[in-house]
Order: sequence, then structure tokens, then C-alpha cells
Amino acid sequence: MTPAVDPQNGFPIPVVDQDTKPFWDGCERGELFIQRCRNCAKWLWQPRPICSTCQTPGPIWTKVTGDGVIASWTVLRPPTLPAFASMVPFIVLLVTLDEGVRLLGYLVDDAGRVCQTDGSAEGVTTGRRVRLRFHDQAGTPLPCWTLV
Repeated sequence: MTPAVDPQNGFPIPVVDQDTKPFWDGCERGELFIQRCRNCAKWLWQPRPICSTCQTPGPIWTKVTGDGVIASWTVLRPPTLPAFASMVPFIVLLVTLDEGVRLLGYLVDDAGRVCQTDGSAEGVTTGRRVRLRFHDQAGTPLPCWTLV
């Protein structure tokens, strides 16, 4: 499947389906929802119609704080896709949420603006606490994080 791209600015945009709609609806409201199995209580990421551990259908969408710690990170520098050219250098974080689920997102400021940085001035390190924020990219609010 070819990823969807915003025709105005070239950013990739999500293709919402029945499995991911509750996640994106939550993001629109500034809330983060992750699936949890109704049987074994395992947190599930990425969204799916059944639990990958016990095969129970119909995981429950559960609101989470979105706070966690940096598990890993990288600095994106040129060359990038044209849509990202004005943003570089910026940091992509792999965050382990307090619930144990790992998500990717940008390092942003308190207002949700992507930080143009290599991370050295901010002291970005693995294990550092982060707090959920949302960044609007081409009309889609994306979960991202700011340093605590």
C-alpha cells in the first residue's frame, strides 16, 4: 500500500481504518489511547482487532497519560524528504510509556512545536523523563514529547 501524502506540503498522513480510528480520534481531542486486552490485560501496540498474546478479540481502548522515559533517540539531518527540510535537525524519540508501550515521536517544546536541535543543549539522554504533547502536522495531531 502506498502511504498517503498531504498534497499541500508533502507530509505523510495517516490512513485511518477501523482498527486505528479510536487512536486518531483521541489525538484530535489531545488524549492518548492505547489498546489493552480485556482478557490478559496486555497493552497492545500497534492497534489490532485481537490480542497478539491470548487471541482474545476486541481489545479495549484505554486512556493513558502518555508520559514515560526515552528508550532511544536519533537526530534527523539532511537529506530528508522535502516536507521535513525546514525542520532539520530535529530529534525523533522512542519513548517507553509508563504502561510499557513504546511509541515514536518528535521532541517538541511545551506548545508542541518541533525543536530544531541536535539534543546536546537540552541534555537528551536515554532514561530521561518526558511528558506527552501533541504536534499538528498537516492537520493531524501527532503524539510527541517534551523533556521533564
